[in-house]
Amino acid sequence: MLKTLKYTTLVFIAINMFTSILYAEAIADSESNLELLKRKNLHIYYTPFATTQYTEYPFRIRNENRTFSLLYGFTEKFYLGFTYSRGDSPKFKTQIDLNSSPIGFGLQDITKTRESEFFVLRSQYFFFGNFYGSANLGIEKGYKQEDKNFRSFQGVNTTVEPYSKTTTYSDRFFGTVGLGYRKEVFGRLLIGIECEYGIMNSGRRNQHYTFNPQFYNGLPPKYIIDKFVITNESKPNSEFSYISLYAGIAI
Repeated sequence: MLKTLKYTTLVFIAINMFTSILYAEAIADSESNLELLKRKNLHIYYTPFATTQYTEYPFRIRNENRTFSLLYGFTEKFYLGFTYSRGDSPKFKTQIDLNSSPIGFGLQDITKTRESEFFVLRSQYFFFGNFYGSANLGIEKGYKQEDKNFRSFQGVNTTVEPYSKTTTYSDRFFGTVGLGYRKEVFGRLLIGIECEYGIMNSGRRNQHYTFNPQFYNGLPPKYIIDKFVITNESKPNSEFSYISLYAGIAI
């Protein structure tokens, strides 16, 4: 009898210990799953593709591709960070000038500093699962374009005209609100899409001309066309819509 009671007690203790271990493992596994489901604090992503549409045309359009974003989650739902775009590299090109020569043909050189470089202070709030709303403020850096080395052709002779034009574009401010979806895949990878609506001001544009009036016996034809034929008035603020696809990592 005593021996049977001893075996029963040992079996009961063994079963109790085994079930306790299973229960502890289930809790630990559940907690680890919850940790995996929690949104990571740091989101870093890159936008290789974006499309923009403006209400005013022609308007100084910004290149929205190739942006880098970094956001930190102060809570699981609220993220704050920035978006930065290096923009387009400085450019130099030679193109046909239809106003340089009496026969309507010439060449000119165009030099442009870095364009479409901008910085955005970005905030996002996840309100339903992986869906979020955003409110953003940004500034786009201005740039400069110089048109010079106008070369006219008459027969086999080439004449470099004493004429140049420099156009300076000021910084521009803009603000947007958006709706997006971002999901963490395999725990670390990010994929997302965002649609934004915003208002951007046109900025200022200053043009400076340098030429020798004696060479032209008055005002250069290209100056007259630029100032009195082609309308160069500043555009008002423009509304714009913006759709971007992005991918990155969560840390």
